[in-house]
Amino acid sequence: MKGKHIINIVSRKARYILELERKISVIKGNSGTGKTTLIRLVSEYLEYGKKSGIKLTVDSSASLGVLTNSSEWEKILSSVHDMVLFIDEDVNYLYTEAFQKELKIADCYAVIVSRSGMFAGLPYSVFGIYELITERRGYSTVTSMYRLYHEEHMEGDFDLVLTEDTNSGFEMAKYAFQSDKTEVKPAGGNSSVLEKIEGIEQQFKNMCVIVDGAAFGSFIEPVLKYNEVKGNIMVSAPESFEYVVLSFNELKRYLSSDCGELFRTYDFCEGKEYTTWEQYYEDLLRQVTSEHLGFTYTKRKLNSWFLNTNCSKQFLDIVFRSFVRRRG
Repeated sequence: MKGKHIINIVSRKARYILELERKISVIKGNSGTGKTTLIRLVSEYLEYGKKSGIKLTVDSSASLGVLTNSSEWEKILSSVHDMVLFIDEDVNYLYTEAFQKELKIADCYAVIVSRSGMFAGLPYSVFGIYELITERRGYSTVTSMYRLYHEEHMEGDFDLVLTEDTNSGFEMAKYAFQSDKTEVKPAGGNSSVLEKIEGIEQQFKNMCVIVDGAAFGSFIEPVLKYNEVKGNIMVSAPESFEYVVLSFNELKRYLSSDCGELFRTYDFCEGKEYTTWEQYYEDLLRQVTSEHLGFTYTKRKLNSWFLNTNCSKQFLDIVFRSFVRRRG
């Protein structure tokens, strides 16, 4: 399953507009923002159809489903095709390793309603996290999904650059940032970033943390909250290091004419094959380098082809354009 899917849900008291681009979307927010109502409306429509008084339309061939505690999720996930599944945080098996493993390879999109968003075994993007905002439009109100985090362009001098990546991304950051004034260290993986920050934060005045946004959704909120207390940490979250490299001018020319692979990734990334866009970019980068540059990209070791001033400047430009801020 791939593509962008727009869902309209209209009842006598509410209207929702949802735009889904990724395999996993997480809707966060406090009580009273409409999360529970959303799932209830979808459930009622699926059970009663037009008799429910609800009008539901999807602008694609995708069907809808709702998983509950009574659902036989193993059977559903093994047979589902081109379906958007809604899952409430009260569904017990949502937090199990077995369910998360099967969801990652299922041919579906998932919309998970969760205040915490803490699913360490279910990678999802910083930019796949949403909140529901209700606005008045004319005489009616409409509830829409808005990204909880957005990117900002910022620049600064850092005495430490901490990379989520230990291998190729770390090597590129070290080449681009390392100097007498700036130290570059690896964190050792997305789940280790906060612990690493807490262990070394007092030694540095200004820290830039570079993470792969495509799979950092479960970890972004604790890191940003830690920064609210300390105030000296900036988080840059481009989709992935492979996305950054594919954005280099020297490589973009090997993509489609409008670089849709980067700007409309949802039209290219098959959810049954890739849980996150990061995995898609990695495969694409391997293909581009092997076909056009005479070597095959690997995460383990960065090819020296990338270690030059031109690539370094483009890397820094994307990092500085990808700092993450919470809405509002």
